Amino acid sequence: MEGDEKVSYRLFDLFFTTCYRMFGAQWRRAMAMLANQPLPKRFRHAKYKSSAPLFGSTSTRWSTHKADDTTVKFPSLHADIEKALGTVSIIPKPWFNDHSEDGKVTQEYFTNVMGRFKCQNQNCSKSGWSSKKVGILIRQFSGNGYYALVFKQRCRVCDKLGVLRLDEDSYVERVVYRLKKWAGIHVEKPVFGGKRGEPHEREFCEACLAGYDCQKASLEE
Repeated sequence: MEGDEKVSYRLFDLFFTTCYRMFGAQWRRAMAMLANQPLPKRFRHAKYKSSAPLFGSTSTRWSTHKADDTTVKFPSLHADIEKALGTVSIIPKPWFNDHSEDGKVTQEYFTNVMGRFKCQNQNCSKSGWSSKKVGILIRQFSGNGYYALVFKQRCRVCDKLGVLRLDEDSYVERVVYRLKKWAGIHVEKPVFGGKRGEPHEREFCEACLAGYDCQKASLEE
């Protein structure tokens, strides 16, 4: 009898472990998305301490980062930001802050850019997907430093983080627009046309899971 109990316990333990491995991530994600409520602000950044034309753009770039990073920065695009600012005089001159500890955050703004994701799971049936709602958090620091933190998305089939191929044109336009607004410069609201993308799935979006809302985020104010 005692042997039967041990076998039953082992079978139960195996069943529980298997279910947790298969559905644990989805369960945690469902709890985070419960009632469509964002996570409390104090938890938003706890985990973020750390080519063919796309959407009509001729400028895209695959991100280089660790596979398990949920966000990525593109400091190499600062040169494009400076070029897009042109002769606009912003004093002090904006500089890319690649280390968030350098200076105090004075302002921040959340919006969307566009991009394409490639599933890094070779055994997954889904090779990739496009998104017009890739979350981006733009922060300004004392001394007019800034950075733009781009959030990744997960594959809806295997739940693995996708490798981001950023639409650079939308990134540059969003960041330049925000830097000008913060400097008090009058700018026209950018208009982005084209076909509508696939419906945004919040449960697979790292920005939405961090407490932001890509669905409601306007292009710019």
